[in-house]
Amino acid sequence: MNSKLSQMIASFAPREWLMKHFRSIVIGLLLLQIGIVAAVWQAKRSAQNSLEAAAAELARQSVVPFEKRLLPAINPEGIRLMQNTRGARSLARFNNSLFAATDGGLLQLANDGTANRHFTVLDGLPESDLTALAEFGGQLFIGTRSQGLVAFDGSHFTAYRWTDRKAQAVTSLLEDKGHLLIGTFAGGLLEFDGKQFREVKAVEKRINGIERVTVDNTRMFVCTFAEGLWISEATRWRQFTVADGLPSNRVVGVVPNGEQLFVATDFGVAAIAINKLFVSEQNGFQTLATLPSLSSIVRAGTSILISKDNGEVFQLVTDARTKRTQLTPAFHQREFSSKKSESFSSCQLNVFSGEQSLWLLSNEGIRRTSWQDERLSENRSLPVAVLTQPTSNIISALALDGVGNLWVGSFRNGIDVFTPEGRRLTHLETSAVREINSLAWDSAAQQMIAATSQGLVRFNSSMQPQIVGVAEGLISNSILHAAPLQKTSSASSASLNGFVLATNRGLAFGQSGNQAKQWQALTTVQGLPSNSVYAVQPLRESIYAGTLSGLAQINSGRVVRVFKDSNSKLTHNWVTAICSVNGRLFVGTYGGGVFELTPSGELIGFTSEIGKQSVNPNAMATDGQRLYVGTLDGAWVLELASQKWTKLKAELPSSTVLSVAVENDNVYFGTTSGIAHIHKKRLDFVRE
Repeated sequence: MNSKLSQMIASFAPREWLMKHFRSIVIGLLLLQIGIVAAVWQAKRSAQNSLEAAAAELARQSVVPFEKRLLPAINPEGIRLMQNTRGARSLARFNNSLFAATDGGLLQLANDGTANRHFTVLDGLPESDLTALAEFGGQLFIGTRSQGLVAFDGSHFTAYRWTDRKAQAVTSLLEDKGHLLIGTFAGGLLEFDGKQFREVKAVEKRINGIERVTVDNTRMFVCTFAEGLWISEATRWRQFTVADGLPSNRVVGVVPNGEQLFVATDFGVAAIAINKLFVSEQNGFQTLATLPSLSSIVRAGTSILISKDNGEVFQLVTDARTKRTQLTPAFHQREFSSKKSESFSSCQLNVFSGEQSLWLLSNEGIRRTSWQDERLSENRSLPVAVLTQPTSNIISALALDGVGNLWVGSFRNGIDVFTPEGRRLTHLETSAVREINSLAWDSAAQQMIAATSQGLVRFNSSMQPQIVGVAEGLISNSILHAAPLQKTSSASSASLNGFVLATNRGLAFGQSGNQAKQWQALTTVQGLPSNSVYAVQPLRESIYAGTLSGLAQINSGRVVRVFKDSNSKLTHNWVTAICSVNGRLFVGTYGGGVFELTPSGELIGFTSEIGKQSVNPNAMATDGQRLYVGTLDGAWVLELASQKWTKLKAELPSSTVLSVAVENDNVYFGTTSGIAHIHKKRLDFVRE
């Protein structure tokens, strides 16, 4: 290098000058060379620092802030929970026991399926509607429907809540290589290392509506509710949808199998060669079978099994000669049960690594069988339900009859009747007695009245239903609320005594007898603010109707006054519940809280005391001393004498209270996760 430089300089400079300054020139050239190397090194270092800073910033941005708190147990004195534990969503082994996440709490099961313990909100759970389970870091992690993530160490529960996102619904949990993968419905895909949470994004995009997360040695598969399938390999992501050959964008599960990837959607099964997942954008899935209502796919030994929502199970079988893969029936849900009348839904297959047992989770409980040599070898139903449980946990209506029996209505599963001691007396369900909107006791006729989507149902002393609908003169079969009118009432003319019904087409007045064409209607034509009526309440000479567009006062079959946000202190026009006590009228709204109609005819609100609550239909009741109000955020109790409000939430199996019923010593709160039976003495110790 130096000789070449010397020759080049010699061609331009005299020999004498070159000899005189040669040493200085060489030193200068060496320094220049060192400077260039240093500059290149510095530029490279700066670029590396920039890359590291960018990576650190990206990692910092992906960190999800959270709150962690220990959940204390609640003193159970005076509280009894009535919950259905059949709706199993997930299974996990922890501390030598089998645990099941249900919509009615956490079950700890022995090896034979016996329920050793039922964990509820009284034990510290933030809610009873549980969705997923996974063991991680020596603890059992539990996904909830609305309260984030919960860790259980065998004795205590700890809650994790992500503070930067409102959505807290966990749908999937999976332990993978020292991390816990958490799928949520609207909060993205999260990764937990035991100390902090990070959000995993696909090409800087949040993945929402996650149904399930699966991994193999090198890839992660994220099944979504409406966005198809996301696949991650190293730093690469690719999304597959119906445009790529999937039968549906709702993916319920995947199974990598040798050189192929099988994907189950809610409309069929498809496959693709694994080595072509990232080769070209033109590669697509091949549909193997079109079959609606698929719900899960698992590997059992060397077999791949797929279930439908109703419990039917199929096996993927490949013909050795043609190499074609098709679904063949493996067994039906009836083979899992001796009760042919059971109606299965929400079925999911589950297997544990290294075991031969095959588990079917459903709304009717847990079934276990063994899958050996492509056949069933045994079958057992796990006893996870007892006769003190309601048929459904979504309690849309509650009422007490004349002998103290508790009638429990649900929108999908008819009516349960419980004795005062808490034993289920009977279950009432037919095609007409199913979608229960409200229940009311007619003390004059000594009959229970059910407002349903199929008409008005009255039960005689033998609990036999008598149905009144459009054929009998009603303006609509969709009845949201019903209130009996006493014969001495002057709320309407003598010929209209009997019932007043809130329907989706206005108010209906009629007689208590099952006589056709004895019903009269009151609609917007006669001044009703809306035909969508949610609640009715007789009071003295008036009937008050809560509608979608305000509160109406009706005298002698005529609308005499309408209360709206434009002409009164009502802040929200959607009136969902009405309750009268000692001549006082209380009005519940959706989003505006509770109001009282004063004797002077003015509405006053309780926003400063309880906020702008959303009061649910059927969720206002009274015992003469207190007013009980069910909302989307717990229940509120008003002491009528002192005008003091108290909030109930931690004592309830769910914060969403749909119905309330009250008797001499007890109050019943119907929620989306069962019933809280609370003795009134307990209310004296409750503090918000």
